[in-house]
Amino acid sequence: MSQPNSAVDLTVEINHGQVHLYDEAPWVDDPDNNAVLRALDDARQSGRFVGESNGLVDLVSPAQWNSNAPMRVEVWPQEPPPGDDEWDHVVDIDLDAPNGRLWFEGSGGRDPIPCDVPPGRYRARVSGRGYTEVAAGVEGVDSYRLRLWPRGRKTAPLGRKAWHGWRDGTIN
Repeated sequence: MSQPNSAVDLTVEINHGQVHLYDEAPWVDDPDNNAVLRALDDARQSGRFVGESNGLVDLVSPAQWNSNAPMRVEVWPQEPPPGDDEWDHVVDIDLDAPNGRLWFEGSGGRDPIPCDVPPGRYRARVSGRGYTEVAAGVEGVDSYRLRLWPRGRKTAPLGRKAWHGWRDGTIN
């Protein structure tokens, strides 16, 4: 059975129902860059609830606030086994880390949480669970996983599994 090369457990902040993932903030060289809004638009308009713009990935969550959300980051030598059954929502998307550090930042400009990974161009599998419970008002039960593996060419995002609440209007 295949195993990740490395795994790190982090605590990230979900703020305004979002956490942003990036290697270098798109607004560093351009303070007017609105990649955050474009990634949010991509997440919602695509129905994936994970969007991308200028190298920033926006993970939208039904949890509006969770300052202690578990996030497991795994780096794999190749595409990992699916494991989608254990998760409410799963999306594959490109996420590059040329500097070897990913940042996890709650929406609204909170202090980002760093995570070192080998520098590279990655395909990422973003997974979330506890969504139904959170939508019902239970706090702090949502958790997330980010699996990274090397990619060749740029690939379009792929929704692998959609949480029913996005589709049936439980939350939007």
